[in-house]
Amino acid sequence: MLSIFKAMNANKPQLREFDPATIQRIKEGAYLVKVISETQVAARKCDFYAGNAVDQEVKNAFADEAKLLRQSTHALQQYYESMTME
Repeated sequence: MLSIFKAMNANKPQLREFDPATIQRIKEGAYLVKVISETQVAARKCDFYAGNAVDQEVKNAFADEAKLLRQSTHALQQYYESMTME
């Protein structure tokens, strides 16, 4: 039975193993995508709360936080793009 599987797999392309640095880079990239996504969600929530706030001081606080989150998202996206370009 084993010889049958060996014959079937003989012509299929073989996957090579990644080195530890590449594996770590893939994990970091996946984590970074998750962080970017969560940061974008947080910025949208801050915009929503700023729109619903009655007090101007609270509204400004949420708007400022949303602005900081968007800047952070932009920086993280640039870092991710630099990671994937290498």
